[in-house]
Amino acid sequence: MAKSMDFPDVSKKKKYSETVKEVVNTEYVAVPGIQGERGDIGPIGPQGIQGPKGDKGDPGKQGPEGPKGERGEPGKGAEGYDSASGQYPGWAYYKNKSNNKIKIGPERGDDGWVSVFLDIDKEQSVEKYLPNKSVSLLNEVAKRINLRAFQLGAKVDIRYDLEIETYNNNTELWIRTFSVDEESSVVGYLGNLKYQYSYDFSFCQTIFVENKDVKAFGGILQVRSDNEGTVMLKGIYISVS
Repeated sequence: MAKSMDFPDVSKKKKYSETVKEVVNTEYVAVPGIQGERGDIGPIGPQGIQGPKGDKGDPGKQGPEGPKGERGEPGKGAEGYDSASGQYPGWAYYKNKSNNKIKIGPERGDDGWVSVFLDIDKEQSVEKYLPNKSVSLLNEVAKRINLRAFQLGAKVDIRYDLEIETYNNNTELWIRTFSVDEESSVVGYLGNLKYQYSYDFSFCQTIFVENKDVKAFGGILQVRSDNEGTVMLKGIYISVS
């Protein structure tokens, strides 16, 4: 009979900062080998003989015009946008009037997830295309995307315009729109930034107003990085349908 073995305790989730520290001391860089000699070029095959071009055919005769159909009934006035949720479409853009940068890193925020917001520049922001019967799509007081005016089942597309500065080479970044809890949040991988530099990004995410909790909570932009750096949200587009 096989002896009993102990298994890792999967119920205890390891912190992101602890994982980063473990990996730092075990990383190595792969060294490419010597490039082999280039092979000989193969012989060129014989070119086929092109056949003669055919003559152009005569155009066909136009068919007789069909009978005129009966006039349809007048249309009815629209009662709402024709979508599964009944949500009117629309969008808005909000520009940041502040140049303040927010520090990010594996030991910052909530297990590395740092919340990012902006101070709305009302003169350069656009709200004239808001959905019918809607209010501002960004709650400046609660510092989050406002979903309260949307119908259940509505689709919300978000584009974050970001400026990210890294302090180390090969820095990885993730972005999520936090809503209610981790299971309701949308997470995306921004990428591995090879050099210590200041980068400009536009990153898109889609969320759905699937229940009343998501509708009431809204959404918060959060950024996670395995190295120290800064991030600034330059602007945000929010579109609903």
